[in-house]
Amino acid sequence: MHSTGVPIDVDMMEGLTLFNGLGRERVEALADGGWTVEHARSVRVIGRGDHIDGLYGVFDGRLKLYMLSCNGDERVLRVLRPGDTFGEAIMFNAIPSPVYVETLSPARLGYFPRELINEALASDPEFTNSMLRGMSVMMRELIQDLETCCMQTAMQRTVSYLLREASAAPSPNLEVNLPAPKAVVASTLNISAETFSRELHRLQGEGFIEINRRTIYLRDPEALQTMVDGLSPETSH
Repeated sequence: MHSTGVPIDVDMMEGLTLFNGLGRERVEALADGGWTVEHARSVRVIGRGDHIDGLYGVFDGRLKLYMLSCNGDERVLRVLRPGDTFGEAIMFNAIPSPVYVETLSPARLGYFPRELINEALASDPEFTNSMLRGMSVMMRELIQDLETCCMQTAMQRTVSYLLREASAAPSPNLEVNLPAPKAVVASTLNISAETFSRELHRLQGEGFIEINRRTIYLRDPEALQTMVDGLSPETSH
């Protein structure tokens, strides 16, 4: 699938969540056994039906993981960012990919062959624990996404997304930087781009958020949480 020869800088491994907490020797072994892959914007990294014999880590850039409906409509399941990994389930289960992965920007990825991962799993319990934690987080996020799409209104989905992004960000002022164009973010919420924009501007008009291009400031997170809980801000006090 790939040609080797572009080594991985071991310092770049520190950003990959999957490898957090591993000893320096193990991280160096993983870096030595993998290689970098660079892609321009709008390049399909994985197609539906593809087989891959390894997993990817995102060093730089953004990618979208998505499916296509029978009539060709795109449903984005996840926006991949630096620190994320993908391809684990396809690699471990030796199944054709059920999804597509495409770059949203120029991206630098690390590719780690199956043999390298299997060796680490067999010899390093901490790596096994890290892998299980990562898979568990992905499962929890999928369940959360399913609940959001099936049981919440468009407004609640929008607010849930903003609160989730804010809680994951290091910024203390509840600043959310959209990781992708609004149409892509809207697709992850299973709403149209027009609906997403309308709900954002409605929230801004009511003073709950402030929008500056792709940066959104949460001005009243407590009131926003009441919306997710199914209450109006007025009835929560």
